Amino acid sequence: MRQGTVLMILLTLFSLAGCSTLSVSSDYDNTMDFAAYHAYRWQAPGQDASGKDLLASNPIVGRRVKAAVDRELAARGYVLKQVGPVDFMVSAVATVRQISRLEPDPVSWNVGYYRGRPVWYRSWWGDPWPTVAYYEEGALMLDITDARKKELAWRGVVRGLVEDYGTPDRMQGRIDQAVQQLLSEFPPARK
Repeated sequence: MRQGTVLMILLTLFSLAGCSTLSVSSDYDNTMDFAAYHAYRWQAPGQDASGKDLLASNPIVGRRVKAAVDRELAARGYVLKQVGPVDFMVSAVATVRQISRLEPDPVSWNVGYYRGRPVWYRSWWGDPWPTVAYYEEGALMLDITDARKKELAWRGVVRGLVEDYGTPDRMQGRIDQAVQQLLSEFPPARK
């Protein structure tokens, strides 16, 4: 029985490892002059009537995201200003949603008994019904608004599987990774 349990845990971990990649998408207004952007400020948080913005409801995670964005923008040469004129404003929103997916089961593992001991064997015909898998997907959306025109200039979204991080350091590492991948598309390359 213990051998079967270990095998199932390993299979689950390998299947989740394939889902742990981050997906990034972005869009921008091609009339904006991103080369003129040098200084920025965080936009005052808006009122989220739905209560779905996790950064507003969890200020600790909000501070972690802001710190990661500030570090990444500073590494790219942008300056954070608390007062005075700026070129662009930054805002962030994070959400989590539950996803369900039907997964066919062409090969199923079954337990049988041989001489009183449990034995795992494969059933090649599989279950007649697909398996429903549930997981949570987190999304971090970052908006860059032109300070002069007061118009959205760039929006990026990074999505990934929500994990149990265990420690604040692991969570910060995952946030840093997500922000780095997200801001790799800012400023957009002209085509």
